[in-house]
Amino acid sequence: MQVDFTLSFTDNQWICYNDTIEVQGDSLDEIDENLAMIFKSKYKNEPVNVTMLFDFDYFPQWHRQYMSHYFNRNLTFNLNS
Repeated sequence: MQVDFTLSFTDNQWICYNDTIEVQGDSLDEIDENLAMIFKSKYKNEPVNVTMLFDFDYFPQWHRQYMSHYFNRNLTFNLNS
């Protein structure tokens, strides 16, 4: 299963969203944990490939020293029980 998201940073919170799912967290690890909980109930025993493309209008000031495309993320959630 492939799921695509937009990743943003606003008011010291990471926000990961698409048309049907939105999660927030203080860290990217928290975003990943929140997505894993959602996917476990939705996609049982099926790996989920996630692409997060960063919304560069909300690129954190403290990351501006890096190339913005470095911050796009690709993850695989292996949800086998």
